[in-house]
Amino acid sequence: MGYRLLIVDDEIPAVQGVLDLRDWREVGITEIDTAYSMREAIEKLETHPADILLTDIEMPGGTGLDLISWVKNHAYPCVSVILSSYPNFEFAQRAITLGVFEYLLKPIDDEKLENVLCSAILKKKQQNQESKEKEEKKKEDPLITSVKKYIYDHISEEILRDDIADYVNLSPAYLSTFFKRETGGTISDFIKNERIHFAKKLLRKTNLTISTIAQNVGYDSLAYFSSVFRSIVGCTPREYRARP
Repeated sequence: MGYRLLIVDDEIPAVQGVLDLRDWREVGITEIDTAYSMREAIEKLETHPADILLTDIEMPGGTGLDLISWVKNHAYPCVSVILSSYPNFEFAQRAITLGVFEYLLKPIDDEKLENVLCSAILKKKQQNQESKEKEEKKKEDPLITSVKKYIYDHISEEILRDDIADYVNLSPAYLSTFFKRETGGTISDFIKNERIHFAKKLLRKTNLTISTIAQNVGYDSLAYFSSVFRSIVGCTPREYRARP
């Protein structure tokens, strides 16, 4: 994957100096654009968002810090690097507040600038990976919700992994792996815990017999229901109901 670099500086020689520094394609920068003012930079970003922004501070029509603030407010995922002639504490302080990746001072050693831009590429790769993981998480959350809904809706019945897998359009093996990764527990343990959780509510809030409650939460055998209940709750269903 190639990355796009936008160089913003009102000094043409400074821009050219970065362009001539090396063949940036060798480090993954396949597109380079230039701008000579904040306004021009914004126009470029709106049509071709950059992965890495290298900007001066003092420019006509707005500073590089103003540009980075605009980038942040518009949620452009740039990695921003400042290359400035001004060792100004207030500038540096604001740059930190804006999340600037690096604050460099002119004149700068070519090797250092090259190393910083290479590091910015690595930072961008990390951002892309984190963004990808967040997107996957957004897709996974509704899936877990669907699995749990199926279990809740069939709590009084026999619940088979294959039936859940069909419901959410996954293979049974992947469903098991996915569910454990996302919740930290197995599907069978979740079903068992939910059955007992529901049984506890029925014991507290109804006068149904324990055998009827066992059937309502999916257990045909009262003895087995009582054994599972005790292993999870620490007492028998009868003892639990008798608690104040």
